[in-house]
Amino acid sequence: MLSRFPHINVRVFTVLVIVSLPLYALAAIMVLGTGQAQFREAYGLQLTETAQQVAATIDSYVFRRVIDVSILTKVPDVRAAAAAGNKVPLDIGKARALDAAWIARPVATAAASGILGNPASHFLSGVVANDRIYREIIVTDREGRLVAASGVCSDYIQSDEAWWKEAFHDGVQGRVSVSDVTFDESAQSHAIEIAMPVSDPQGEQLAGVLKVVADVRELLAVAAGVRSGRLGEAFIIREDGSVVFSQRGVGGKTRFFAADLLRERMKSFASGDPQSSVHFSARNQDGRSYLVGVAPSQLGASYPHLDWMVAVTQAEEDLFAPARVQMWRMLALFGLIAGLVLAIAAWFSVRLAASPVGKDTHLSEHPAVPRIE
Repeated sequence: MLSRFPHINVRVFTVLVIVSLPLYALAAIMVLGTGQAQFREAYGLQLTETAQQVAATIDSYVFRRVIDVSILTKVPDVRAAAAAGNKVPLDIGKARALDAAWIARPVATAAASGILGNPASHFLSGVVANDRIYREIIVTDREGRLVAASGVCSDYIQSDEAWWKEAFHDGVQGRVSVSDVTFDESAQSHAIEIAMPVSDPQGEQLAGVLKVVADVRELLAVAAGVRSGRLGEAFIIREDGSVVFSQRGVGGKTRFFAADLLRERMKSFASGDPQSSVHFSARNQDGRSYLVGVAPSQLGASYPHLDWMVAVTQAEEDLFAPARVQMWRMLALFGLIAGLVLAIAAWFSVRLAASPVGKDTHLSEHPAVPRIE
């Protein structure tokens, strides 16, 4: 016996199709959303790794410069200049008069003093001439009086400067001082100041302090070379949220757009919270959403002025642009399929609802067929 094809209720079929297509679209959106969340997490970790690499490079650069400066403090001419300065009794009135004259007429006063003509000054000027990262090097005695310099500096008495006080410290051993990025008036450049105690020729007592003004071009070029997408960039920021450097230049008074959120995340990270994360999403002043990966610098542990962090950003509109294009294409495809199915269902409904032309649709009576006994 031939099986008959089951009858399909076109109207019920059409209703089910209309109801199911939005559910399919919703499921597709949920799958794409889950995929985007996983992609955001993976890319956030990648941004954090990039920030860690930049922070490690910055740390190694600064530590290497500190080692270079420590070598300068051991040069015999430098030690001899500091020791020679201490042999001159301190006359406060004379020192202040020389300082005032130096500030008023630095070139003439420096030439008259003879400070720039001693062997230590000749050595330091040669160092600056051969390494342009060093913008200025000066040496003082225990009283803060200038005894050698690579060139004409802004004043004679240095003992009132914060870097000198920090490097001189207890006057016995002294300690290394590294400043934040500042604009140095003498060197006329954005720089960090590295100050270090200088021992006497016998290496037994603290004889003075040496300070190097180091240009930050190489240091900040590390962050400038990081590009993440069309709108992403790397920032060096302080713990208070102010920007040390970005690709727009030295930060000045600029504040990082996600400073408050960053500070909260870093507190959680420092507290050892296992759920803490050093990457997050934040919006800038224009309302554009960014994915931010953060890594702390290790410089602050040794030099309190350098409480820096590195943040690498990536605009989410760039990050998810390919996925969103695919989502809209999928939704368009669902819409096309829905329209096609509805059109076919409507066509079949009309065809099945129409009566056959030229035929009576009522039942016909037929004469009874006689039975054969």
